[in-house]
Amino acid sequence: MSTSFIRATALALLCLSSAASAQEKGPFGGFKHDSSAPIEITADSLEVRQADQVAIFEGNVIAGQGTLRLTASRVEVYYDQEAEGGETGAIQRLDASGNVFLSNGSETARGAEGTYDVAEGKVSMAGDVVLTQGENAVSGKQLEIDLNTGVGRIVGRVGASFLPSSGN
Repeated sequence: MSTSFIRATALALLCLSSAASAQEKGPFGGFKHDSSAPIEITADSLEVRQADQVAIFEGNVIAGQGTLRLTASRVEVYYDQEAEGGETGAIQRLDASGNVFLSNGSETARGAEGTYDVAEGKVSMAGDVVLTQGENAVSGKQLEIDLNTGVGRIVGRVGASFLPSSGN
């Protein structure tokens, strides 16, 4: 390995640790969810396929749960069998496609498609994903975040840009 490669790698790790120390749980810690909060969805249209236990929202879809926001062209919402009293059961997952954007405070993620597994508290995105946290950005082909632990992973020719801390 060349000396310049080792120095560049060390610098990237130093910047990453500086960015992570500024956050409570590291670079993915800002993405949180409250599984007990209601999920609110608006869209241009809705199609319900009761037999398949899916509701399909299309056109300018905005879904929110607490401070977590998801926007996309299309979101398919999968839910459990009917609950007691004939009401629709709990939402299990949201599958989003078309200009998917996820945000929670200063952290955002963009990609072509994404899944929010409400029951597990996990988000996965694919399709030239870009994750930003303030001035820092990381890109790759796929992103996975565990909202309960703040642990995340980006794979597929990862690129990163970190703004070093100006404080001493």
